[in-house]
Amino acid sequence: MDIYQFASDGVISTPELGRLGLGPNEIRRALRAGRLRRLIRGWYAVWPPDLPVAPWDGANGRAREQNQHRLLVRALVRQFDGRVVASHQSALLLHGAPLYALDLSRAQLTRTQDDHSRHRALAHIHPAVDFPTSTSPDGVPCVHPAVAAVQVGLGPGEQAVGVMPSLVAADWLLQTRAISMLDLSAAIGLFASCPGITAVRAQLACADGRHESVGETRLAAILRALGLRFRPQVAHVVDGQRTRVDFELDGERVIIEFDGLGKYRVDAADGQDEGLAMRRAFAAEKRRQDALTALGYEFVRVLWSDLDRPWFIAAKIQAARALAQQRTGA
Repeated sequence: MDIYQFASDGVISTPELGRLGLGPNEIRRALRAGRLRRLIRGWYAVWPPDLPVAPWDGANGRAREQNQHRLLVRALVRQFDGRVVASHQSALLLHGAPLYALDLSRAQLTRTQDDHSRHRALAHIHPAVDFPTSTSPDGVPCVHPAVAAVQVGLGPGEQAVGVMPSLVAADWLLQTRAISMLDLSAAIGLFASCPGITAVRAQLACADGRHESVGETRLAAILRALGLRFRPQVAHVVDGQRTRVDFELDGERVIIEFDGLGKYRVDAADGQDEGLAMRRAFAAEKRRQDALTALGYEFVRVLWSDLDRPWFIAAKIQAARALAQQRTGA
């Protein structure tokens, strides 16, 4: 019998392996052969033979970390057998939400019934919350994604990292319609007495599903902090085709674009050089900017590295506003 056929959520326990006839020696051999990977005491991840790479591996360090975290969470949820659900960044990861500045070294779990918390080497277990639970796309019990979005802004105790992780998650969840603003408001209400909720509430009041990337979410927060009024994802017609810009200042002909590389990532056609496809994408973006500039708009392009320099962004925007005013004679 193949182990993977009896694994649930990609993980299997020592007693389950025992029922398949695998004792300590056989488990050790399976570990050495790479068929199993130990997650926590008594629980293992299984490598199905039809997968080209192990489920705990990945294309880079971050992908490996995320894959291993998913397996760890699945093992712990199964070990606690209905007494906990995935929460915080663990739940967001299982739901496919982007994680910004969040630690994955420990699983984050929330109890389903009692108010006790517990620290383990690989897990932080939080008190239950009075909110309907959900299930991740691959079937793992989780807190409601709106609750998880709030939780990461409050942080698991000593690991608090600020409110931006909450906003990044909330924007994506709204964009994908996994939650509504009513869900978010109700989730915030659960933590009304928790330290840090004031800042989380203020930031999540600005959550907007029109932001299409982590970079856009961070840039929008900076624009608000600079006191600027703007609209995201504004539609224009260029050369007879409808296009959208990331941000446009209210009442001013200033367009602000977040220049993440994903904007230029295109699928090369069969036999087409990927570099050529990228150059064509850059050329198309240049033509679009030239057409909008001809209509009197000034462009501000913001890179990921600029997001840590709000003063630099402010200076670029101020220069663009001055040029736009000169164009219009205002």
